[in-house]
Amino acid sequence: MIWIDTDGGVDDALAIAVASKLVKSEDLVFSTVFGNVSVRQATHNVKALLRLLDLDAPIFLGADRASDDFSVSAAHIHGADGMGGAVGEVEMSDGFPSLRPELPDFVRRRRIDGRSVHILGIGPATNIPSIVECIGRDRICGITMMAGALFDRGNITGDAEFNLYSDPSALAHVLSLGVPVTIVPLDLCRKIVFRRDDVAGLTAFGNAGQLLVDAHRFYMTSYENTDGVFGCFPHDTIALLALLYPSRFDFWELPFDIDVSGEHRGRMRFRPEGKYRARVCLGGDLPWVRKLTRSWVLPKVELSQI
Repeated sequence: MIWIDTDGGVDDALAIAVASKLVKSEDLVFSTVFGNVSVRQATHNVKALLRLLDLDAPIFLGADRASDDFSVSAAHIHGADGMGGAVGEVEMSDGFPSLRPELPDFVRRRRIDGRSVHILGIGPATNIPSIVECIGRDRICGITMMAGALFDRGNITGDAEFNLYSDPSALAHVLSLGVPVTIVPLDLCRKIVFRRDDVAGLTAFGNAGQLLVDAHRFYMTSYENTDGVFGCFPHDTIALLALLYPSRFDFWELPFDIDVSGEHRGRMRFRPEGKYRARVCLGGDLPWVRKLTRSWVLPKVELSQI
């Protein structure tokens, strides 16, 4: 089973669409977290996308702010609705099942305790410790996080990547849980550009294709204005691919420190004597990844082999 924890932005939507092609609906669970947009908007976005993908999977509304009560938004990059206007803003009347009170019962009903679970975090890490606690550490086979910039510059400040900046204390907590953690940082994600010329290929995702096309056009314009990139970095899809096709990527066990507050909030620094250690994905068969993002012909995945 793959549990996807998402903050509902454009790159999240692409990763979810790719997952829908590779993983059976009964092997997917979603939770949402603040970040690119509010947690309610993120939940609304995921629900709308799953409907278009004809994917019947549970969605739980998670944290609306960081573990230190911090809150941030990336609406200027993803649009007011997090999807470049392609979904629309959430109605106040929309209700969603909440992660904390309903998760234990869901775990019992679905008998998750009899299955291995891999968590894919493609937003701030705030929800992850609660999910691990409820399911049980011994039942989590791994956690893959799109987070941080180890040697590269940040994308929200000069020091910090957005997801890590949003809740660095939560990621530090995740790294102390005793569960294997893989970090997919900006250092890798910036090596893959999803080009404007490739957007039309998103029609491969059927009914969800036009939503993805419209959202990515807005997103790419934001990247052109902020980074001078004629396309975008598909961060969360790269993290998903690193999880599902590990033989295509290169990983290093690296030590580092994280600044959890102050002027350098969210900074991840490589240090031989660093407090934290994780498997970090910094390269791989990138021509294969680029080709895949232009064709969306996805090789079969066996979850039992991950």
